[in-house]
Amino acid sequence: MKVKVIGIGNLLASDDAIGVHVARELLKIKLPENVEVIEAESPEPFILELIMGAEKVILIDAAIGGGKPGTIHNLSLDNLQADRCKFRSLHEFNLLDLLRIGQLTQSEAFPKKLVILGIEVADTTRYRQGLSDAVRDAIPRAVRAVQAEIMSDSVAS
Repeated sequence: MKVKVIGIGNLLASDDAIGVHVARELLKIKLPENVEVIEAESPEPFILELIMGAEKVILIDAAIGGGKPGTIHNLSLDNLQADRCKFRSLHEFNLLDLLRIGQLTQSEAFPKKLVILGIEVADTTRYRQGLSDAVRDAIPRAVRAVQAEIMSDSVAS
């Protein structure tokens, strides 16, 4: 099973960079051969191109869901409904809408399983590098969550 792990974020917007930071940590450890880790500093509108062709995709992104900074939400398109949930990506395009468009228009190439790890942020000030303490402290937990997601299908296979 081909798995893509995509860390999304803007390195010049403080906590918004969390997905890229998690991806960089994942690149430092040995992962199964079928796993590709991608740093996506400016994914829009290329996110659909990045996810196509993989059977499973794990997206890691900054999120505002109303929780404590550093909280990790493990979501899927099925349980994430923009009209009933405050969870949203911080990027110009609505990530959820882009993914749903891809699912509808390119269903044959769309990943069979899509996991979204949204990490609650505290500071998204533009032109400020560095993560807030609470968000930086979430990196090891996010790495473990990604590893668990990768292994969940390996065990089931």
